[in-house]
Amino acid sequence: MLIRALILFNLLILSDLSIAQDQRFKQCGDHTQVNHVTDGDDRVHLFRDAQEVYADRVQYSEKHDQAIATGNVLVLDPELDFTASQAEISTVKDEGTADDVTYWYHSTQGSGIAKTARRVAKNVIEMDEATYSTCDFSQRSWEMSAKHTTLDLNAGVGTSRNVTGRFMGVPVFYSPWLSFPLNDKRKTGFLTPELGRSSSSGTEFETPFYWNIAANKDALIAPRYLSKRGTQLSFTGRYINPDSSAQTHLQFLDDSDYDDERYLISFRHRHAFGHGFYSNMIYNKVSDDEYFEDLSDSIGLSSTQRLERRGELGYNGSLWGGQWTGFVRMQQYQIVDSEHNANNDPYKRLPQIQLRNSYANLPAGFELNTSSEWVAFDHDDKVDGNRTHLFSELSRPFRTAYSHFTPALRFSHTRYDLSGTTGDETPVRSVPSVSLDSGLVFERHAASADYRQTLEPRLFYLYTPHREHDDIPLFDTGEYEFSFRQLFRTDRYSNADRIADANQLTAAITSRYVSNLTGRELFRASLGTIFYFDQNEVTLKDDDEVSGDNNSDLAAELAINFNDRWQAISAVLWDTQTEEFNRTNINLRYQSSDNLIVNLGHRFRRDDFSQSDLSLIYPMTQNWRAVGRWNYDFKDDRDLDLLAGIEYDTCCWNLRVAARRFTNDNDGDYNKSLEVQWTLKGLTTLGSSINELLMQNIRGYEEHNTYVY
Repeated sequence: MLIRALILFNLLILSDLSIAQDQRFKQCGDHTQVNHVTDGDDRVHLFRDAQEVYADRVQYSEKHDQAIATGNVLVLDPELDFTASQAEISTVKDEGTADDVTYWYHSTQGSGIAKTARRVAKNVIEMDEATYSTCDFSQRSWEMSAKHTTLDLNAGVGTSRNVTGRFMGVPVFYSPWLSFPLNDKRKTGFLTPELGRSSSSGTEFETPFYWNIAANKDALIAPRYLSKRGTQLSFTGRYINPDSSAQTHLQFLDDSDYDDERYLISFRHRHAFGHGFYSNMIYNKVSDDEYFEDLSDSIGLSSTQRLERRGELGYNGSLWGGQWTGFVRMQQYQIVDSEHNANNDPYKRLPQIQLRNSYANLPAGFELNTSSEWVAFDHDDKVDGNRTHLFSELSRPFRTAYSHFTPALRFSHTRYDLSGTTGDETPVRSVPSVSLDSGLVFERHAASADYRQTLEPRLFYLYTPHREHDDIPLFDTGEYEFSFRQLFRTDRYSNADRIADANQLTAAITSRYVSNLTGRELFRASLGTIFYFDQNEVTLKDDDEVSGDNNSDLAAELAINFNDRWQAISAVLWDTQTEEFNRTNINLRYQSSDNLIVNLGHRFRRDDFSQSDLSLIYPMTQNWRAVGRWNYDFKDDRDLDLLAGIEYDTCCWNLRVAARRFTNDNDGDYNKSLEVQWTLKGLTTLGSSINELLMQNIRGYEEHNTYVY
């Protein structure tokens, strides 16, 4: 921008081209010396390091310690090129002047002019009537100008007076005084205001203020006016040290529409004590269950149901030849779902103590993994209790370049101390388990020697005897969602309240198409299923039905990435009993050479949902492109998210407009918004942060420059 260009101007003209009394210009061209005045009558070429200066005439007087370059002065530098009608440089003092300056700044493609520039002290520059723009001189769509500017390079701060901004020749901005940073370091001051509108909050206007407290500390204070609700105050503070970091986010709103005071508190802190020891703290709280529904701008936030609160002391490091991890944790959640059933609230862990270790290089090639855990679970409406769980696994992998075979033994022991139960208050469960995992890799050359195809069959046998779970509550255990990757799990349940019985064999096969030159996987197809020799009896809940099928769903995955234009990935579950799909997830992507991008996806789960997701980026001309997204729910016959936008982009400015309608609660109510963003490249952005919105919703979206320099 203007400020960076002027800094470089100072360094090159008023500093680097100054010479000490015992140093001479290196010159190319005819010259004569008369009375210690060097006079080059032809085109003179001066150079020093990476800078070069051309001028019609250069006079250097040792008597006056002054060099004067006149006539078509041209300076070339890796960072900045500029011309001037005349430049006077003192060789012994930090002083100099240049007249009628025109410059080009390479990094931002910016350029401008200055009537005069004066170096008044070491690293202090004053300029009169300076301008800046990233537009070409032949078409200055926008331009900033200042009557007077002072640059203090020592302090890293610049100030300008009587600053005017013009767009298409029309003044659109004026400030009697501006302060700005002269480098990439952070500086205290107001940031660009943001403007938008939504159906839930009305017109929104935010004026963020950035506070650079120290090199490792800063804060953002953002008053946000909501025409339907009032003024929301936000504060975000953070710091980072070599051994710790923290961030605090606060929001407060006296909501006239909600008729109550509303707030959000979020705090995160992490500290590394050294030698593998650390601490973590997370605290989140909102004033009411509808906070995110009313005040968020995305489906993800508006559907937030849990806010975590956690304190933790832990260790992660190497001990006695193995890898050890452990922690002591206190954890609970705030539920922010207005329609939630308190009986389904998660248990509090007060506390949870866990220790794990892994030894991968035991004698004879054995590997050992163990874990131990003690948790005190607390709930207002359900059975409370403590759980002690011990687990160990001993395996012996045999691996070659074309095969693997891994037998493994496991043992789990769990003890409960319960209160408020009608059954056994101290149930105990011990479960052994054994598995055999084997696989082969066959390879052959494809049609071209540059590619190879693999065939990778895999068999995985698992045996875990059945144990009764009638008196064991569900504290924190759930069932993993079935997929191809779950074919090789040793337990279909998470955590220790349920351990699935198993007498089963997984048979799977994978084929890949791989480039020998780059190692890039162009094609992958996988297919597998589980054959049950005994009926699984352990269920998550007592009233869950036991499946009598002899085999699991047929799980398949397909990934295609033949070139940079076409990509496809899919995962499906086929029920061999009903001959129907239980679940599908298919995603296609196309990107043309002119950056047309189309994303098409479909998600289906039988009896639950069927949703499509279409998004695109369509370049209409060199300057215009359209963007859009349509997320539709076939089961409920409704739109989940509709987004349409258009963008006009030039070499030095762009304009983006986006309209959106999305659901923000389970009742199907919609929130509507209209956002506008105007960017003067190399200077500032006015309006809402549409870039973040589009990048979150449209895969492949990124800012682009129409013109390449």
